[in-house]
Amino acid sequence: MLWVGMVLPLAALLATIYLAHETNGRFDTAFASVTKTYKVLNLLEETQMHSADAETGLRGYLLTRSENYYTLYDASVASVKNDIEELNLLIRGNPTLDSNLVQLQQLVSERLALGVDLKNAKPSTKTPVELTDLGRDTMNQIRGVLFRMREQETDLLVVQQEQAEAKFLFDQTALFVLIGVAAISLIFIIAVLLRMEHLRQIVTICSWTGQVKDDGEWIRLEDYLKKRFGLAVSHGLSKEAAEKMTEELRQAHASRSPK
Repeated sequence: MLWVGMVLPLAALLATIYLAHETNGRFDTAFASVTKTYKVLNLLEETQMHSADAETGLRGYLLTRSENYYTLYDASVASVKNDIEELNLLIRGNPTLDSNLVQLQQLVSERLALGVDLKNAKPSTKTPVELTDLGRDTMNQIRGVLFRMREQETDLLVVQQEQAEAKFLFDQTALFVLIGVAAISLIFIIAVLLRMEHLRQIVTICSWTGQVKDDGEWIRLEDYLKKRFGLAVSHGLSKEAAEKMTEELRQAHASRSPK
């Protein structure tokens, strides 16, 4: 039993160390996933903002040929390109988001005329109303794609958080169980050691009366065993004592019998 008590806390300690290591690993993974999801959501917001700026700059430049609008368009287009490249790296391996990103790239390329040399483009023959309607339709389509991507990322974030919470609760419960096992095992070891220390003490017994000396007082052996170890004592008669008693009774009876 002592060996069992010694092995259990050691095994619980090793299991606790392993579980703590695994918990830290899972926490790091969950944190990285959540951080990545938030980064995707932020990029989607920035992409929508930059797309709107690009559409405004494009429409304004085609109408007015103002350098300010061209500067806005050029900077926004560069930002949209960077946003899409980063999104492509972050969502790689997710088929649903990949398909939405392809649709987004097509919309940006076709409707915002990315890559077109506006400096050499002819002034637009479209009326301001037509250009406004075209720009609004373009942005509505882009917003629709970005909204679907944000919705998918938000759902993924909820799932990740729920899984992380479930794993955390499981790990915490397992840790508490292991700590409890270790504590109970240590208590058991301490109790056994204390009992062994009790047993290792030198006991002084009177060679004449058989009484035991306990804290300077002579008490019966039965009382000592009960006091020290909680043992209940019963009395019997050994074979040697029974034979000796029988012989003494026989001799006494013989001595009283008339010759």
